[in-house]
Amino acid sequence: MTDHPETLAPYRMPWRRDQLKQVGALTPMLRYIPKNPLFLIGAAVVGVASVLAWRNREKIATAASPLIDDARAKGHAFIDDAKAKGEELIEQAKTTGEAVAAKAARVRRRAAPEKAVSDLH
Repeated sequence: MTDHPETLAPYRMPWRRDQLKQVGALTPMLRYIPKNPLFLIGAAVVGVASVLAWRNREKIATAASPLIDDARAKGHAFIDDAKAKGEELIEQAKTTGEAVAAKAARVRRRAAPEKAVSDLH
């Protein structure tokens, strides 16, 4: 399937289309909002929560800084453990690979028999 614009147009999301088609894609949702006011109530709750969080951002930052520092310390410990475990796995893979290579070097393969050349030329 080629990437022809007319071929893929029905499958594109509404924000990829021109402005008139965007409004057309949003009209079913805009018709549903007056029937279900939970959308507006939810938007208002999110707005109020964001305003309160913005006004109290200094308090939130001071309260969250110990938690962030603790998480940072635990994260560094996990990173160090993962690095050590990864190095162990790499060493184990190297030794296994060397053992397989040594075993393969010991096994002699028989030479393939030469094909008889026919004198049909």
